Amino acid sequence: MSDEQSTKRSGEVWRQFQTISIQVWKTTIIGDSDPILSTTQIGRIAESLVASTLMLASGGRLSPFTALSDDCGVDLVVLDKLTSRTLCIQMKCRSENDRRRAAQFGVRKASFRGDAQPYLLAFPFNPEKPALTRSWFIPMARVPYVAVKKKDRYAISPSTATGSKDRCSKYRQDQVSDLVSAIFEALEGRTQVVDSGMP
Repeated sequence: MSDEQSTKRSGEVWRQFQTISIQVWKTTIIGDSDPILSTTQIGRIAESLVASTLMLASGGRLSPFTALSDDCGVDLVVLDKLTSRTLCIQMKCRSENDRRRAAQFGVRKASFRGDAQPYLLAFPFNPEKPALTRSWFIPMARVPYVAVKKKDRYAISPSTATGSKDRCSKYRQDQVSDLVSAIFEALEGRTQVVDSGMP
């Protein structure tokens, strides 16, 4: 057997070993079903994804920090290294579903803060193709006016259709660069948090 044939054979044996090992691990550790990410794991992955994406898209100017505890409704604190200004963000992600024409997010009233500082960042998330693309960046003070009020939460269902003119459309960002621009506007106090005629 030539060296090339031997190398090829070794590779085939190794791949077979990996396949068998995975099957044994599934059977003995987690049963026959495929492993499923928990909501906590998805949330942590999404937080890391957002933090890394904002840092990259801003050329390193934005430095995001994740919260050790989320009982105050803050998942991410974003620091502008140039101005030392900070912005508190609560994140909500939901699995992407092509059959739906609207995304669905909920903000618990127990953790809701209606002052001008916090912002809600809501976005669809696909664990198989993790990427931050379409998102909604909403001042928390505006959440009660774009949401349906439930007993224990504010339910937000922004349309995912291109060109939609629903109540959340003005807060929609279709590209990461748009989101970064919106964050800088919020950091600089240029975002219109309270509309004229708003109760």
